[in-house]
Amino acid sequence: MINEILGELGELIGFDEGFFTGDSDLFELSETENLSKIEYLSEVDEIRVNETAEIMTNIFTKDVLTSWPEMSVNDKTIKLNEYFIKAGQNLNIETKGVIIEPLPSNDGSITLGYNSADGYIHVNSAVLNDPSQLGEILDTATHEMRHQFQSDALKNPVNFSDIPQDIMDKWRYEWTPGNYIRPEYDLQGYHNQEIECDARYFAEAVMKAFADKMNIN
Repeated sequence: MINEILGELGELIGFDEGFFTGDSDLFELSETENLSKIEYLSEVDEIRVNETAEIMTNIFTKDVLTSWPEMSVNDKTIKLNEYFIKAGQNLNIETKGVIIEPLPSNDGSITLGYNSADGYIHVNSAVLNDPSQLGEILDTATHEMRHQFQSDALKNPVNFSDIPQDIMDKWRYEWTPGNYIRPEYDLQGYHNQEIECDARYFAEAVMKAFADKMNIN
């Protein structure tokens, strides 16, 4: 039952960065390729991954996963908020909460969620209501949390001294209005941005650690 609810947690390709498309080949990166783009991961970041996965495990217990399909939208939102806020506090970043709302699209894609860099993340209500997409929801919340981490690291670099300056410079450039590549204009360019590679890898690492802790194959 749990495996059916979460799907294949070890293969989070076909959706990422809060953007979903049926053409997964456009997005696919092997683990080796992905890791090569994130050469600066420090021991501190590995700790962040494991601690975030532990918080996810404590909130999304096996009982919660099993009862997820029958849970109300309000109860699901409470759980998602609890995870986002607690994990954010542990990361020493500003996480105020999760906003559930319709996120329509006109091009056949599905927006899972996005980060507004103000402490809130926005999650598509249609996806939250689909019990088969819990894995995508957790991955998206973690991915957008990492974007908040990037934003806060740029605001207070002294608190994130393990992130090298050259990476900070890349983040700052890509976060600057006008420099961020949006998927509707250049899908591959969007996918390959440093801030997207970083958030994607962090979320995938957390999800894999979560699956290991929960003994989900």
